[in-house]
Amino acid sequence: MMKKKGNKKKLLAGITLSTMLLGSAGVYAANDNAFGERLVGPQADGSVLVPANQLITPAGKQIEFGGNPISVAVNPNGKTAATIVGRNNYGGKGINIVDLSTGKLTTQDLSLGLSQMWGLAYSADGSQLYATGSSGTTGKVVVMSVSEDGTPTVKKSINLPKASVGGNINPLDIVVTQEGKLLVALNRDNSLGVIDPQTSSVTKVAVENAPTGVLVKGNLAYVTNQGGRTAKEGDTTVNSSGTNMVVDPKTGATSTGTVSVIDLTTNTVTKTVEVGVQPERMTQSGQYIFVANTNSDTISVIDSKTNTVAQTIDIKPYPKAAKGSAPNAVKMVDNKLMVSLGRDNAIAVYDWQGPKKTPELQGLLPTAWFPVDIAVDSQNKKLIVANADGIGSRGPARDLTIQGVKVTGKSSYAQIGSLSLIPFPSTEDLAKGTKQVFANNNWFGLKNLNAKPRHNKKPVAMPERVGEPSTIKHVFYIIKENRTYDQVLGDLGKGNGEPALTQFPKAVTPNIHKLASTFPLLDNVYTSGIQSASGHQWVMQGTNTDYEDKETDSANVRSYPGGAGDPMAYAPTGHLWDQAAKNNISVENFGEDTTGFTGSAPFGTWTDWYKDYQILSGQKEGELHVPIGNYSATYDIPSLGPITYKPFPTFDTNIPDQYRFEIFKQRFEEHVKNKDLPALNTLWVMDDHTAGNATGSPTPQAMVADNDLAIGKIVDLISHSPYWKDSVIFITQDDSQNGLDHVDGHRQPAHVISPWVKKGITDSHYWTVINMVRSIEQILGLPAMNQNDAAAEPMSELFTNKPDFTPYNFEPNQIPLDTLNGQPNANTAALANTEQVTTESKELSKKWTEWSNKNKNLFTGKHASPDEVNANMLNHSVWYATKGFDQPYPGDKQPLSPEEVQKQPESSAPNPANN
Repeated sequence: MMKKKGNKKKLLAGITLSTMLLGSAGVYAANDNAFGERLVGPQADGSVLVPANQLITPAGKQIEFGGNPISVAVNPNGKTAATIVGRNNYGGKGINIVDLSTGKLTTQDLSLGLSQMWGLAYSADGSQLYATGSSGTTGKVVVMSVSEDGTPTVKKSINLPKASVGGNINPLDIVVTQEGKLLVALNRDNSLGVIDPQTSSVTKVAVENAPTGVLVKGNLAYVTNQGGRTAKEGDTTVNSSGTNMVVDPKTGATSTGTVSVIDLTTNTVTKTVEVGVQPERMTQSGQYIFVANTNSDTISVIDSKTNTVAQTIDIKPYPKAAKGSAPNAVKMVDNKLMVSLGRDNAIAVYDWQGPKKTPELQGLLPTAWFPVDIAVDSQNKKLIVANADGIGSRGPARDLTIQGVKVTGKSSYAQIGSLSLIPFPSTEDLAKGTKQVFANNNWFGLKNLNAKPRHNKKPVAMPERVGEPSTIKHVFYIIKENRTYDQVLGDLGKGNGEPALTQFPKAVTPNIHKLASTFPLLDNVYTSGIQSASGHQWVMQGTNTDYEDKETDSANVRSYPGGAGDPMAYAPTGHLWDQAAKNNISVENFGEDTTGFTGSAPFGTWTDWYKDYQILSGQKEGELHVPIGNYSATYDIPSLGPITYKPFPTFDTNIPDQYRFEIFKQRFEEHVKNKDLPALNTLWVMDDHTAGNATGSPTPQAMVADNDLAIGKIVDLISHSPYWKDSVIFITQDDSQNGLDHVDGHRQPAHVISPWVKKGITDSHYWTVINMVRSIEQILGLPAMNQNDAAAEPMSELFTNKPDFTPYNFEPNQIPLDTLNGQPNANTAALANTEQVTTESKELSKKWTEWSNKNKNLFTGKHASPDEVNANMLNHSVWYATKGFDQPYPGDKQPLSPEEVQKQPESSAPNPANN
């Protein structure tokens, strides 16, 4: 009877799961925006809304702490577990220890003296704990002794050699052999490190590309090579941190994955097993090794007796799911395969009965944001899940008192991670959990949201279904850099703004203010990434790979693809332009995701490029210092080459956005003349990033004003053209890391501009860049690329079918664009906003100018890259330049020098990809 009851429960769970979509068509129709007007952060019902179109309602008991946990390990005695955060400047410092019987932290923020961290492993008797990470450019293994109560004490650090390609060797996962040797995945060296913790000796065993996970079974070690196999002649390759990776010839994303099998008695690779794309963590059960293939959404089951793949399990959290779950860790509990789904904020539970039978999905368990690792607490019968992004950027806020009014500003860097202690689930738990995961991800109504187009539908501005006709034929997608909503629009006078946090008010950004007042004011829109390396992926892919999310959370030691520059960061589902190409939609790209701007002529100064703009615009006569076409944008994504307009510059704050506008204008006018404007046009217009107080560069106010004027001119140009009648312009920041916002550090100033949008309204619905991507797809008839944009609603409520074709007239700049730092008299511009100019403020201004000059080569020229300079340092520099050197940065008691700011935890991490 018990067996029949169990089968009935299993049947009911299966019915619940398989019918969830079929019975939910009315849910989407009844609720055009699943998240309403909620603000990011904790909700009244106890859930938390994150800036990636997801609610989190984690199962079990939650343990929260500062930082982003990357790994979790259970002490062999079963009493405690350790977790380690990825970097020391996101709110946490190192190790946290939890008492598994009480679920309370017994040790918090134990510093390991590392700037970046990753792996954790206990010795067999639990008396030692080992961690991997880096201090600056040196990879390390930290050796700790563990007391009876589970408290670790640092004993020593083992310095690892440089990678064969130079720089940081980037140690990731670590395990301990029965003999007490340490096995470490040396990610940038493409090797496995075999380390004797007593002598600190290191032996390297060559494996394939970008090893990440390590597992020991007897005298064999299994190593996942996340970057895949070694390239062969004829392969399409793209460089990733010194290694040429095999990639998809179109998308440029890595396309292979392997597991190296190593005989530990001889330290030789005995076999290489082909698995799915970007394999990461593994687990074993009996003779089988289970491998999480993150970019394939599969689990490879390796038979250790033959070291061949015995089974491949498709990971689909709902029927016919697109790729995008990002399975990144696995564990086996009582023949139940537990799979961490990083992008779905869930644990998928499969009933596994051997490799000859397809496992059944039993259900889902909700976790916090972005689960990355699983450990098993056998004594208390619980899963321990490390949630890297936890509850989001909800860490300590920075307070400021202005004229007696206290203002709270939040930064995207103030991360709170968590552990979820989840009891082994019953059938009822899985049924309840599955329903909750569906609600959290807006999967109810997917069938309706992605329904097939209907025939003979009249064109409307925003079609109800993808593939139905739109009155809009041309989309412009403009990406800017790094500003929060409050920094720019806090002074608008309407909407949810905080004037005290405004650094670039109407006098600096007259066009952004006018656009926000003329077209819909959007005061509840969020970037999904924290910095450019993740931000540009979200903006152009509608998702972010597990690899890049962890790179962001662990200090970007391997790479910093601030737009592009690393094929491991590219999603297997491609970019917007790839989806357009699949569907025969024309595209042209201006700067976005390009990697450089090179030519034979001398590059010159900002002033040289500004004079070129003046010549191009007819304000001056003379020869251009760089003829158009001499400099050309470079790229590493194959599909980007044919569609990129090469004379348009990539990221470089040494080139004014007025020059970018003139280049775009020439090309746009060609399209008007030839009547051949592409349907999708992507533009990277980025000088609102600023170059701090660097001498010879414009002041932050002037750079933001330059960007504002360029945006105004672009809208003006389009709106006075024949294409205005059937165009829409979407404007977003890639991220909003360089400022504070009173709602959340991810909130941004975003715009939707068209004759076909409602004018003068304030729309406070929750939107993210994923909704922008979905809106572009909806208008152009592009099917969703992945799970994220498949679940995102288009921004339909902003549109109207009664167009207003009144053109937009740009507002001229109110401050000179050529106001340069340090000229004509040193620090004059930087001190312009300081009410009480004293000897102290002059000296402080001088020091920040010196700091900016020291880092100028990272803002301009061939080494320029988004966010290479530490964000906390740049944010202080720009704050003083815009608010005055007598105004403390929020959270500080007084104005600080660069040396004083450098001591803050937020300023302690290495620069991105400083290896």
